[in-house]
Amino acid sequence: MTTAVKRYATFMENLREETLPEISQFVAPDVLFRDPFNEVIGIKKMQSIFAHMYETMGDVRFDILHHAMDGKTGLLYWRIAATLRGKPWAFEGMTKVEFNDEGLVVAHLDHWDAAREFYEHFPVIGWSLRAIRRKIAL
Repeated sequence: MTTAVKRYATFMENLREETLPEISQFVAPDVLFRDPFNEVIGIKKMQSIFAHMYETMGDVRFDILHHAMDGKTGLLYWRIAATLRGKPWAFEGMTKVEFNDEGLVVAHLDHWDAAREFYEHFPVIGWSLRAIRRKIAL
């Protein structure tokens, strides 16, 4: 099963808009995909989320910094780099990946700080969130 997480990590590192159709080689038809903004079931819906990402951001690249596997559960520690609103944007996150007996992904669950890494980049809400963060920090 260790090779399953390595295969998926390689796919994610090489993911580009033109490679999205290849996703069916790596995920089960009823895959659960969840990130801070979405929760969907199915390859087509997962593909749509990634397609939207490529439509709205430029120069998107995932770098898998580390991966691990225990039983049927894999972990990917990654860094995404892209262009957001015309400016360079990058941050790190973690994905929990569950595999079936065939080595296909049945759950892709992203974990990252949407407030800090996304919302704080917008004028009004960003200022508010940064102010709140400063108030509650030690």
